Amino acid sequence: MKKKPYSETRERIEKKQKERRRKRNLKITRVFLAMLLVTVVMVALSWISMVVYEWGSQTYATYMEIYDGYKQRKALRAASFDPRFDDYTNMLVVGLDAGREDTGPQADAIILLSAKHATGEVRFVIIPRYTLMNIQGRNTPEPLNNAFYYGGIPLVEQTVAKNLNVTIHHYMVIDTDILAEVVDILGGVDIYVDNDMNYDDPEGDLYIHISKGLQHMEGDMAQKYLRFSSDDLGSYGRNMRQQKFLKAIYEKILNPETMTELPELVEVCDRRIKSSIEAFDSGHIAKLITNMQGTKPKVVLLPGELAKDNSWIYNPDKTSELMNELFPPEEPESN
Repeated sequence: MKKKPYSETRERIEKKQKERRRKRNLKITRVFLAMLLVTVVMVALSWISMVVYEWGSQTYATYMEIYDGYKQRKALRAASFDPRFDDYTNMLVVGLDAGREDTGPQADAIILLSAKHATGEVRFVIIPRYTLMNIQGRNTPEPLNNAFYYGGIPLVEQTVAKNLNVTIHHYMVIDTDILAEVVDILGGVDIYVDNDMNYDDPEGDLYIHISKGLQHMEGDMAQKYLRFSSDDLGSYGRNMRQQKFLKAIYEKILNPETMTELPELVEVCDRRIKSSIEAFDSGHIAKLITNMQGTKPKVVLLPGELAKDNSWIYNPDKTSELMNELFPPEEPESN
């Protein structure tokens, strides 16, 4: 076969054809790689979406299960609530001491806290621990703190609710060590001490020595101030000191200067305090605290008198008047 004579024109044409084929092949390769990349990305996104969807579905299912449980518990408690108290949040605060070896922790302080939703008005009703009340399962009236020994906080809550004819929405249980920690977080409280307080109990490892006058109390001194009951007034004087302390701690908590300590305070309360308040209640509680700012608390002692045996005989008629004053019954609409 004869070799074609050299032609510069034909050589240029062949070079152009080769260049076009190279560019075409490069373009096809780029398109293929782009399609491959898009496919990989779509598969990855689909896998991620599936994982996120499954995680979200499981998280949502878990959340709904927890929330359904919360609603069931709330509905169960609300079944016994009196609609008269719908505009209030009432909480029973029970302070515990270490007690004796044969009894264990004892209800040392019992306080009914009530906050009115519309105004943020706060009321504290101090219920002496030795108040004689009818306790379910007992034949005769007994000191209220016995209810904690018989049935824990549920029986204390039930006893207070029935005897005072009041709805209790939540409870909170706090011991003296936690109280001291809370006072320390707040930077202490200022309280005027009416008389020298001196008491020594080596067996109970309790030593109280607080001088008369204005005292800045850190946590340890504050809990000793509240536990002291060895003066002439006995338990009655102790309840009076509880009233003064409640006013002081309330003002301290709502003081703008101590607001920065609230996160730490909430963390301690969540970790150390037993309460019926749950995470789903936090919005409602936060709104209540906001409404409380600028209001002064009303602190009252359950009406009654001190008996010779140091028990507290509460007056049912005056107690009923107090409840009607704190929770005015709705007047019937006139036609």
